[in-house]
Amino acid sequence: MNVALNMRLCAYDLLSGRVESDSISLMFLEATTLASVTTLLEVSLRENYGINPAPIFEKAGIPLGAPASTGARYPLTSVRKMWELARDETGDEAVGLKTGRLAKATQFHAFGYSWLASSTLLEGLQRLTRYSELVSTASAKLTLVEEPHSYALSATFPDSSQAPPREGIDCGMTALLALCDSVAEKEIRPLKVELSCPIPADPQVYRDALRSTVHFNADVGAIHFRKEDLLAALPGGTPAVARATDRVIEQYIETLDPTKVATKVRELLIELLPSGGVDQDAVCSRLNRSRSSLLRQLQEEGVSYRDVLDGTRQTLAEDYLKQKKHSHAEIAFMLGFSDQSNFARAFKRWTAKTPGQFQETVS
Repeated sequence: MNVALNMRLCAYDLLSGRVESDSISLMFLEATTLASVTTLLEVSLRENYGINPAPIFEKAGIPLGAPASTGARYPLTSVRKMWELARDETGDEAVGLKTGRLAKATQFHAFGYSWLASSTLLEGLQRLTRYSELVSTASAKLTLVEEPHSYALSATFPDSSQAPPREGIDCGMTALLALCDSVAEKEIRPLKVELSCPIPADPQVYRDALRSTVHFNADVGAIHFRKEDLLAALPGGTPAVARATDRVIEQYIETLDPTKVATKVRELLIELLPSGGVDQDAVCSRLNRSRSSLLRQLQEEGVSYRDVLDGTRQTLAEDYLKQKKHSHAEIAFMLGFSDQSNFARAFKRWTAKTPGQFQETVS
């Protein structure tokens, strides 16, 4: 079975409900991590270190083996304990780096299939920044910024008490490179990597694992990718599957905490955008909140009003453009822009493409 057909079948399973998406209501107030990610460490302990993972997982309160469903999640406190025990048992501060290398896209719920179906690595990384909550609701904000000759994927942690452990961050970096390799069908080597952590005992381990020069004690952690690597067409790009799985991801994320203010703002914006109602005061009025209260609550969730507005507009814009049923002027109106040129500039900022260029890539 070819990759494209396999992804279509998996997307059908996800959309038809054959693959269950758990909503663990008791964990709404606690950061959680996708359960399948912990199986990476289970395999790593056995294969890389010859260690029985059972005692570590038992002490951390995490079951061994594949989770009961693809959408199951574990509390961040348990995952943090798991990494601490693994580091102590292996005596290896780079245990996260070695574990991430084992990652496969299909271990990341619907995001994995959306990643496999992305037309370019740039699209894949944009999806990662948009849907990072699927993997972990820990306090982390991912940002992808265009630079003259590269794109910088950076991570900040607004609430250090809810941030992922260092080993988890290390695992995430090498897992990302493994996923990049899998869809690009070649090794992706970053231009440089900047880490906010102190210099480890053996910095060369990080240079080898991340395939790049690594700078420590940075103000913000970031991986810098070459533009040509991110803009190159991927052999497995399947826009129809990507669109379908994007919707599954969005629905799944909504189940993680439907009480979030950002969710309520997003739903209201979808209703108000065609009438140009993107003014914060109008949104505040509909939500019965003062402007300062709304902005504070959004900040506590790690986003700004502008983040939610741009994210909502981008998602809708891409859907409208893919449908090819509306003119660009009509789309600009439906998204609440004053004119088509303002929409075009915003879309280029979001995707590094004009609306027309984006439509040319849609099958």
